[in-house]
Amino acid sequence: MLSSLRDRFKTPAPLGAGLTMSANTSWSFDAGDYIASIAWLPDGQKLVVAPTEGSISVLHRATGSLALTLPGHASGNTALSSSSAAPLIATGGHDGRVRLWNTQSGVMEQELHAGQDWVEQVVFSPDGTLLAASAGKMLRIWTSTGELVSEYAEHDSTVAAVAWRPDSRGLATGCYNGVRLFRIGEKEPYEHFAWKGSIISLAWSANGRYVAGGSQESTIQFWRLPYRAGEELFMSGYSTKIRELSWNAESRYLASGGGEIVTVWDVSGKGPAGTRPIQLEGHADRITQLFFQHRGGLLASGGMDGRVFIWNLKSKQRQRYELAPSSPIAALVWSPDDAALAIGAANGAVCLWENTVG
Repeated sequence: MLSSLRDRFKTPAPLGAGLTMSANTSWSFDAGDYIASIAWLPDGQKLVVAPTEGSISVLHRATGSLALTLPGHASGNTALSSSSAAPLIATGGHDGRVRLWNTQSGVMEQELHAGQDWVEQVVFSPDGTLLAASAGKMLRIWTSTGELVSEYAEHDSTVAAVAWRPDSRGLATGCYNGVRLFRIGEKEPYEHFAWKGSIISLAWSANGRYVAGGSQESTIQFWRLPYRAGEELFMSGYSTKIRELSWNAESRYLASGGGEIVTVWDVSGKGPAGTRPIQLEGHADRITQLFFQHRGGLLASGGMDGRVFIWNLKSKQRQRYELAPSSPIAALVWSPDDAALAIGAANGAVCLWENTVG
């Protein structure tokens, strides 16, 4: 239900050189449970909210009011993705099912079997025509109409991360012992980046040249494509495992969590080897979410401290614009036009921050 914004948010103190920013938040919605995922529909006028338990809500961007309510998975919701090409969303659950929903009619168009219980990942391809899901060691890929395209069940452990190629012609999976690259329609991976550890996050740069993987062992592995053995890079020194990775639109900056500080690597020129990263300080607890704008230069970060910072890397002072929800941040996603940031918190609160800074 809609609730008063002032009940959940505080106006931040002045930041930077005499800079004071108001929260610029327009509404707040109570989803009732920890936010598993949030996603925008392609027109950018509606936001989909999936709590870990309960129904899935489609909200109007302008007001935060309910446009549609969809049944959640009875055993709990685990994943959510929105197609960029149609009013379709995919949801995953502990029941091993993937559901395709038409968000105009509210009709469930397909219920697909992920191959094992507990769907970890549900991700539409960038062009919206394909859907990948992982459950246990199984990866399955379908068309947006539910036709099975391919499957692969021989990962060394549970697939913890999935990242599509920017051209939608393939994807990467991360698990124990490294990263595998797949082309659509082929039964076996065409590349295996071996790593003696567990890859738990993946990010493929927009220009298609780089794949980055965050590990359970608090490191980042970095591969340049086409891959040549011995050219991979290894970044360490993080305080916690790295689940948070985000590339900027120009494929120059890779932002990473792995502690209280946002670490940003510059891969321009000869790459990050031997360079010192940008470090953005402000969070009082571990980073939980990172998200660069789709086309702009702003980076949003959320943490266990319940704070959201908006960082401008182009500013010499790298001024930050601080929001302060009352609960650890569980989800962040920029709208398709980069004009708003949707924020989901561990207490079930969802709010919208209107971007007035670029």
